[in-house]
Amino acid sequence: MNDKLKDIVYSDLFRYTGNARRTKHIYTTYLQELMCTPEFHYISLMRRTKYYYDEINNKEGFLKFLCKVRYDFFNWRLTRQSHKYHIQIPYDTKIGKGFYLAHFGRVIIHPKAEIGYNCNVSTGVVIGTQFRGKRKGAPHIGNFVWIGANAIIVGNITIGNNVLIAPGAYVNFDVPDGSIVIGNPGLIRRAPGATLSYINNTIQFDEYNVMSDTSSVNTAYPTRQSRLR
Repeated sequence: MNDKLKDIVYSDLFRYTGNARRTKHIYTTYLQELMCTPEFHYISLMRRTKYYYDEINNKEGFLKFLCKVRYDFFNWRLTRQSHKYHIQIPYDTKIGKGFYLAHFGRVIIHPKAEIGYNCNVSTGVVIGTQFRGKRKGAPHIGNFVWIGANAIIVGNITIGNNVLIAPGAYVNFDVPDGSIVIGNPGLIRRAPGATLSYINNTIQFDEYNVMSDTSSVNTAYPTRQSRLR
């Protein structure tokens, strides 16, 4: 992997492994997680597929052909993993660094959705689109967001930073920073420390000092202090 791909893949890896073997023997740790953690395996394939898809338009000649071959290969593997583990997160979904799937299986995210940094998604979650009305479109989810099992988030809505979506919640409305959403229909409860102890092994911007690409996510990245105010 080159530096750009390592930057995002290893950031996701850190969410799973924490400080244990964070830099030493990191590639060995990466291989172990691929073999032992199906949800991380899927995320890694998703990142690689997205990377080589983007590189097709940035290369010429033989390098363009090589990227196309790699894209086809990883896209094929991603499709197989999707069918095997029932995870439907398209490779072109905009997801920031430090993405964490808590459990594999029954996760559906619309390709037009956007998710920020250090976000957790549990099993049974649906992040989908609304096809008509004033909320037509897909959700925009901020940084440090924890989404509990079987929660449903739909429509062109904005979920702020430091937000906890409780298990089973139905969210089709905007949620401000520092909030907890519970119930169906969802109710907002303000909580400045909403995700404390829920989102662990968080990565900071430029965690590995490799790349500084924020173009993949439109939400602003908050510092640890600002997200708790």
